[in-house]
Amino acid sequence: MKVVLFPGPPEGRRLSRTLAAMGAEVTVCVATPYGAEEQGQCAGVRVHVGRLEPADMVALLRQADLCIDATHPYAEVATGNIRQAAAAAGVVSKRPLWQPPPRPPGGD
Repeated sequence: MKVVLFPGPPEGRRLSRTLAAMGAEVTVCVATPYGAEEQGQCAGVRVHVGRLEPADMVALLRQADLCIDATHPYAEVATGNIRQAAAAAGVVSKRPLWQPPPRPPGGD
């Protein structure tokens, strides 16, 4: 199975390594060299560094069986772009459920 993962550190490293250990071919997409450093190297995991234009994201996802959006919960623009690209590529896109913690009274 080929998986494209859009991670949020540090969970992305654990998730990509777990998927690779299960036999998946994993491509991890990070925006910055720091994200690549955080991801580290692991057999079965390829890291793509740099932001993807919509057409490039669709092309990458067309080669995948599954897309996992594990970006930061407040990365709404990234999540929207990932969902649109996955739909255009015809690939299943999953996002882990996450509930933000309650905000303290009077906090914005």
